Amino acid sequence: MQMTYSFTKEEFIGLEGKNIYLRKLSKEVCEDYFMAIDNTSVETDIYTGTTHKFVKSQIESYIANNESDLSRIDLLIYTKEEDKLVGEVVINDIDAHSRIGSLRIAIFDYLDFNKGYGSEGIILALGYGFGMLNLHRIELEVFDYNERGLHVYEKIGFKKEGVKREAGYFNHKYHDIVCMSMLSEEFRTYHLSDY
Repeated sequence: MQMTYSFTKEEFIGLEGKNIYLRKLSKEVCEDYFMAIDNTSVETDIYTGTTHKFVKSQIESYIANNESDLSRIDLLIYTKEEDKLVGEVVINDIDAHSRIGSLRIAIFDYLDFNKGYGSEGIILALGYGFGMLNLHRIELEVFDYNERGLHVYEKIGFKKEGVKREAGYFNHKYHDIVCMSMLSEEFRTYHLSDY
């Protein structure tokens, strides 16, 4: 996958892949973001374990607070062909001293599943995290029943580290959470040709 980088006025690195590009979450895209997350499909809620809906004022506050939060970067996934917002990928819990962060992703509508948007978005975000943020390790957690997610993460190069037994509660039931991670040198090994 060919990736390109460009500076914006805010000195943010824009990330562009073959089929998608990532844009930083900001007040300029608040309306699009609110509409997208307000209309997430049931399938997305199941895979992410989402149980809460937000009102627009909460989203506005969330965006305002994140603008000065150096422990996270929220990136929106847009298709290049239609310029359509299809998801988000976030690197959060960034510890600059230890050079560690966490990753989460959501594709909002199940009709946009299986199109490669999530995989491409994760790889672009990892490139940003390991490159521009100089992280050494990026980790994630995924419900054990999310076989699609587990497959994608392993395909991208994440390694399973362990299981937190019955650590997640969703739909009136406890579920195991699988812990996975990738190190910067592993990313370079898997995706060096992408740069």
